[in-house]
Amino acid sequence: MTEPTDAIEAHKAAAAPRGAAHRAHALIPAGWLCAAAVVLMAGCAASPPSASLTRFDLGPPTIPAASAIVSTNAGAAAATAANVTNTAAPSSDIAAAAGQRMSPLKVVVNAPSWLDVDTIYYRLPASDGDQARGYANSRWLASPARLFGDRLRAALSVGRPVLAAGDPTAAPALRVDLEEFAQYFDSASTSYGVVQMRATLFDGPKLLAQTTLRAQAPAVSADAAGGTRALAAASDAVQTQLIQWLAGRVPAPSATTSVRAPAPSRALPAASPAVGALAQ
Repeated sequence: MTEPTDAIEAHKAAAAPRGAAHRAHALIPAGWLCAAAVVLMAGCAASPPSASLTRFDLGPPTIPAASAIVSTNAGAAAATAANVTNTAAPSSDIAAAAGQRMSPLKVVVNAPSWLDVDTIYYRLPASDGDQARGYANSRWLASPARLFGDRLRAALSVGRPVLAAGDPTAAPALRVDLEEFAQYFDSASTSYGVVQMRATLFDGPKLLAQTTLRAQAPAVSADAAGGTRALAAASDAVQTQLIQWLAGRVPAPSATTSVRAPAPSRALPAASPAVGALAQ
């Protein structure tokens, strides 16, 4: 299977200036050789014009339905399936959720270095080499870690106050380690977005619970545009799983509890092809 179209076109565009320079050199008369050499040297020193980049983000945050926010069924996280269609919650649900505000929560989002850049990653089938590759002419507006973290805080803030890691207020802390955020190709025309994360809940230095959640959503097109939309849908799905898992697990903050931000995770992303939610 070949790379997506925009990556191939990028390679062709990079090669075109060099071929044109070679043909121009062949047509230069011998008497102008020195002058031509100066021109060619200047041309080599200057960077070839780069193709314009297309920037993507995850779109406007979607508001989880109140049923997902106030649910006490933590096992529902394991039953959340792929192929999720994102819709904003009705205003009546939002109002109901606002009346059932829960305990504040400090949120820390970590990611490995490869997800802390603006590259949009895709993976080809295992038969073509199971490795992450980046689109040539498409980039995220910010790193996946930043985009996912902002979207997660917006989703959590519907049901509870969300605090920064360094906030002096005593509150439990949630550490989210983003482990996978890529578009997977089954064939040249079929792909889907996969998001996987590990969530760890702390009450001060005490570890309360931990779970690994994973979701996927189909891409409407086999390119960067389709992949980013699929990753937005998968992000919303896995965040809904997280909200359901948190229900009933976050303790009321103690006035004497002092919460420090958990140390950043250095774990590498899991490469397991398994699909679905794994909850403890």
